[in-house]
Amino acid sequence: MTEQKRGGKRPGAGRKKGTKNKITVDLKNKAGEYSAEAIQVFVDVMRDSDAPQAVRIQAADKLLDRSHGKASIHIDAQHTSKMEPELLERIKTEMIARMEASRERQKQVLIERGILAEEDG
Repeated sequence: MTEQKRGGKRPGAGRKKGTKNKITVDLKNKAGEYSAEAIQVFVDVMRDSDAPQAVRIQAADKLLDRSHGKASIHIDAQHTSKMEPELLERIKTEMIARMEASRERQKQVLIERGILAEEDG
């Protein structure tokens, strides 16, 4: 008798690659029914002379974002500091030690739960 694997993904399980989530599709379709009305609300607020100026500007901004896309932001950054090779080596050594300790803790948990035999570890 073949031994069954524990955990993991079953072959053929789940939504097929490229298939859209039905709930998301339904929600987008439902929201799409109100697009024209929502845009009209932005237009009404933008044109309402009694509305606070900040609110009118936000409504106009939302309309522009939807019609022309959001403006791109250019970030200019410069890297000016250098890491010392000794510091990089210490970080590497510390990370390796932490990963080994984590693996050992994980192995002990698997042994305690009976998932892994001590001689396998």
